[in-house]
Amino acid sequence: MPTCVECGAAVSSLYTEYSKGNIRLTYCEHCKKLADKYVEHDFVIIFVDMILHKKPVYRHLLFNRLPYRDLGIDPNVFKLGVLLILFDVYIKWFRLEQERTEIEVVGFSQHALVFQYLYILFLCIIEFLAFHFGVRLIVSLWYGGRYAILKYNYITTTLIISSFGKMLLILMVIWDYTELEHSWHLVNFIVFTSNVEALSVFLETGYVQTTLVIVFGVLCRVLMQIAFASITGDSALVTMASM
Repeated sequence: MPTCVECGAAVSSLYTEYSKGNIRLTYCEHCKKLADKYVEHDFVIIFVDMILHKKPVYRHLLFNRLPYRDLGIDPNVFKLGVLLILFDVYIKWFRLEQERTEIEVVGFSQHALVFQYLYILFLCIIEFLAFHFGVRLIVSLWYGGRYAILKYNYITTTLIISSFGKMLLILMVIWDYTELEHSWHLVNFIVFTSNVEALSVFLETGYVQTTLVIVFGVLCRVLMQIAFASITGDSALVTMASM
């Protein structure tokens, strides 16, 4: 059922269409505001509000924009998830080129480029899966009895959409590459806070609880990095790529 982006109450419809291209937005009976103002907004406005961490924009994306799915995630969201992983691969590889020393990773640098790429790609995939598994695990333990039905596929969707901040690194093409380290930490902070904001919207809970949930997911990712390093024997390499 459509949701009011301002207060989160259910509404019968978001707008009434009188003719093609002629619509009238619905007002929420609970808060007396427009149920979903983003229906008439373009992507630029939506993207800006995502950067500003506004709850209404996440309600619009999660409850009104995406079609309801019992299982799996929307194909467009899946493509975004793949794109985010590829962004991680590029950034990790670039940082390795900037920070590595001959003593630490001489063995790795001697491998073919295809091997190097696949190695970092696999690291990024298991980091992605570990983070999402950790969040879904703690949510099931913490909130499992609170909801009659908890859509775990929407938790994954929420985390992917709210990780959009990683794409801000595209702006690095107009920056000095020597400043990438500072921008990388800033982007990580934006992604973390966006995850907290979006998950608090989906779970309808406070920031403290959702922050702890996201922190648990990050810890699971770190533990997976440590396990990966111990298995491959490239602890220094993994450390540099994951800092």
